[in-house]
Amino acid sequence: MARSDVFDAVFNGIEFDIVPNKTALVIIDMQYLDAHRDYGMGADAKRQGITAKYDYYFKQLDKVVVPNTQRLLDACRSAGIQVIYPRIASLVKDCRDVSIEHKRINLLAPAHSRESEILDEIKPLENEIVISKGASGVFNSTAIDQILRNLGIDTLLMTGVVTNYCVETAVRDAGDRGYNVVLIEDACAAMSDEHQRLAVEILAGIYCVVKSTDEVIHEIQGGTRAVAASA
Repeated sequence: MARSDVFDAVFNGIEFDIVPNKTALVIIDMQYLDAHRDYGMGADAKRQGITAKYDYYFKQLDKVVVPNTQRLLDACRSAGIQVIYPRIASLVKDCRDVSIEHKRINLLAPAHSRESEILDEIKPLENEIVISKGASGVFNSTAIDQILRNLGIDTLLMTGVVTNYCVETAVRDAGDRGYNVVLIEDACAAMSDEHQRLAVEILAGIYCVVKSTDEVIHEIQGGTRAVAASA
């Protein structure tokens, strides 16, 4: 993914190895609330007659993001990489514990609801970690930082939705806390191609390395180092 000439001139790139026992695959908000046409956000769009607004997003999820996430899960599980699923989910059924911003936009997943569940196609296995959050930022609203440090993890493979909202927030916050971060751009989705492109371009080489699913799987299986190079 191309970055501006200004950033290319200032930042020389980030280099680190993906070491399985120090790495986690973080799959952000890939749940029925916001990643399935028939529930949550998708159902609200149908009721309001604005499904066309979300066509690009759901097509990307169905055709690109979910299949690539499945491939990443296979590779990471085979390599012994920890899988973590942050999700939007209230601790109670009336959602009174979630952030004001999520209440304002009705982005609500009551405790134990279908909307709070991870998509069946990529559902967690036993011993994989699901973390409930009541706000956009997983690092600001949960104990994920302490959990990662307890696990001895220093490198995060970031995927999920929405790229320029919860995913971008997680990438920035992880970078600020000293983690090595790989943003897997074809395992994320935004509401438009332009939103996706801008989010990735802004983050690349500063807060994270940007890689494709193929590149990350190649490295997990013994390939090249993760490097943020100028494009």
